[in-house]
Amino acid sequence: MKQFPTVILLLLSGLFLVSEVQGSNLFEEAMAAKASGDAERALYLFEKCIAEGERVLDAFWESGLLLLEEGKYRRAFELSERAIPVFSAHLEAHPEDHMNWFRLGYIFELRSSTGYFREWEKARTCLTRALEHSPGNSFYLLHLGYVLYKMGEGKEAEEKLRGVLLREPLNLEARYWLAVVLASERKYGEAEEELRFLLEHAPEDFGRLREVEKLLRKVERKG
Repeated sequence: MKQFPTVILLLLSGLFLVSEVQGSNLFEEAMAAKASGDAERALYLFEKCIAEGERVLDAFWESGLLLLEEGKYRRAFELSERAIPVFSAHLEAHPEDHMNWFRLGYIFELRSSTGYFREWEKARTCLTRALEHSPGNSFYLLHLGYVLYKMGEGKEAEEKLRGVLLREPLNLEARYWLAVVLASERKYGEAEEELRFLLEHAPEDFGRLREVEKLLRKVERKG
């Protein structure tokens, strides 16, 4: 199976944990195993959580992220096939749960990014629902901007990403994707401004510096 590319903060472990069952020792044991680097035990325990109905959504989420981190892409895909109907059923009963709308949208986003699936519209729907219940959430807005860009809707993507930067001017990920969108719209001068801002303000450990430099050379040639 084609590998999942690194797409906007791929590893989200520990974020958006929803306490479905308070004080789940089994889930906590799985998280401890994951933190210690014992991936197979963690995966076994997450699977046990799912089977026993303990923090099922959290277990699917953390297990999927761990499989991606370990490069076990086929297993991650198989897990997503099982997770999607569970998340969907939960959201039908709890449509206000913005965190799990995001999670489901992110699953569709990653599946679409492999090139094997065309689920961008599903990702957009889920992220839009997440934003309906958490309208000021820049993280959700960032992902929606990325999804819209991948759908070829550059103008809307630009609008969403600028919305992130209005709230968080130093959100480097949003600024990078805004530059990508602007370049795709042939707004080379504006794209160059964003890329130069990144080179000036991004720390050395910002993971996209090489991509920024490559895109800057491209827009300079075309601009």
